[in-house]
Amino acid sequence: MGFLEKLEERQRKTKAILCVGLDPDVEKMPRNIATGPHPLYEFCRRIVEATAEYAAAFKPNLAFFESTGSDGIQQLERLMADIPNDIPVIIDAKRGDIGNTARHYAEFVFGHLGGDAATVNPFLGRDSLEPFFDYPDKVPFVLCLTSNPGSADIQMVASGEQRIYQKIILLLRRFKKPCGLVVGARHAQLLENVRSMANDWPILIPGVGAQGGELEASVRAGTADGTCPAVVNVSRAVIYASTDDGDFAEAAAAKARWYAEEMAKALTGGKPKS
Repeated sequence: MGFLEKLEERQRKTKAILCVGLDPDVEKMPRNIATGPHPLYEFCRRIVEATAEYAAAFKPNLAFFESTGSDGIQQLERLMADIPNDIPVIIDAKRGDIGNTARHYAEFVFGHLGGDAATVNPFLGRDSLEPFFDYPDKVPFVLCLTSNPGSADIQMVASGEQRIYQKIILLLRRFKKPCGLVVGARHAQLLENVRSMANDWPILIPGVGAQGGELEASVRAGTADGTCPAVVNVSRAVIYASTDDGDFAEAAAAKARWYAEEMAKALTGGKPKS
């Protein structure tokens, strides 16, 4: 089953569009986990188990695993094996390089780790993206309008009659293959424009929660009021809802449930989905 089919099935099952971001920081996680064996794996495993009921997808952030070297990668490999097969996994890699190097990046996130999708950087152009389109049933989520404060420095710059973020969408149309876009919730006012250009491509919407993005506006615009696929990522606000050794997983589950329900209300005019 490909990413799009898996996501559709998962969203039908959970009635949720929440993506739980897995950003394991030993300085923020409960002390008994941080000081124990395999802390990145153990923390994320507990979060996955607690929040899976409300998650349409999970998004491990490679940087948090890579920063600890080969041991961190091994912990990520172990985590990937533990995430239930029916839940899509988006590898947050943000890779982008010349074609031959990009081919190896694509092999790592799709072939080795087995991600269903991955975030990629389009800055180097068409040939840097091509390897990520070579894996049947996998989907690259291409950075378009990111949620960081400096995103406008390049992505909003005018290029002829369009802005750079619009040029990215036009470039991706040339592939004529399934792809997704990353559009931050800080750009809720532009999501409608992105959606109109991207047709029915899936949109990954980070920035809700700790980054202060607009939840309801982002959900409605990103999904075209529930007619197009999207997942709204929340990381820190869920996984660090509590840092208490005894209840951090339960707190994460409660926060994930709250976000999932709020997103569902946004799609149904304030009424919970039945």
